[in-house]
Amino acid sequence: MGLPVVTRENYYDPEINMAYMGSTQFKAFTKCEAATLAELRGEWVQPSTQALLVGGYIDAWFSGELPVYQAQHPELFKRDGTLKAEYLKAQEVIARMESDELYSMLMSGQKQVVRTGLIAGVPFKVKIDSLLDGDTCRKIAERFPKAQAALGFCDGAIVDQKAMRDMAAVWSEEEHCRLPFVEAWGYDLQGAIYQAIEGSMLPFILAVGTKEDSPDLAALYIADEDLAAKLHEVEDLAPRYQAIKEGRIQPTRCEHCAYCRATKRLTSILNYKEFF
Repeated sequence: MGLPVVTRENYYDPEINMAYMGSTQFKAFTKCEAATLAELRGEWVQPSTQALLVGGYIDAWFSGELPVYQAQHPELFKRDGTLKAEYLKAQEVIARMESDELYSMLMSGQKQVVRTGLIAGVPFKVKIDSLLDGDTCRKIAERFPKAQAALGFCDGAIVDQKAMRDMAAVWSEEEHCRLPFVEAWGYDLQGAIYQAIEGSMLPFILAVGTKEDSPDLAALYIADEDLAAKLHEVEDLAPRYQAIKEGRIQPTRCEHCAYCRATKRLTSILNYKEFF
């Protein structure tokens, strides 16, 4: 039996998530294989955070899907039917984004474009926030000469929108140092997957807005050589994660995440010095 067809409407359905890998799912597997598999099987539900809801609100505004998003999330509203303060703030962030000419041009492409394909034999899906054509890229490069390094002579571009708390570097326990937020949150890995699945080797650009009192904006691109390096990581790990989804190998527990804490079973009594 073939793979199901992915649409904008069913993109997040459990059946689709089990059939296809996505960048969010892949990143989740890198953090905890056991938790990700449990979530895919419906055995564990990741609690929604306010940050995710606000980010989703902003994404829905730009994709034209805000009425649907509001209907799906009644928790956005107070009892009197007005928006809670966090989402009024989101409206301020949206207004800041829309007031900027370059930001608006980056977000003017084809919205929520779904693509599917294979990486290392594993089915992947992506949903592109704004897929620019070559003419728009040339107009941007002409209007903003400093954008030519990112968009010069390209036939289009993949734009992914991010609503961030801020753009500060993020401490990494694994690396024992602060990393640029692009690397800390795996947006370079996401870009590698999007570029590979879209298939035309288009530039990958982040359109970033912050939720600070005075929202900040940035337009960032990730160089092709950096995306290529991240794609190698995806190619190395994707077959293992696919085998976990198919039940051919057992997932590894991280023993640190909420799922692992909630499902932990004691099997020994340790000297406290060994525990910490």
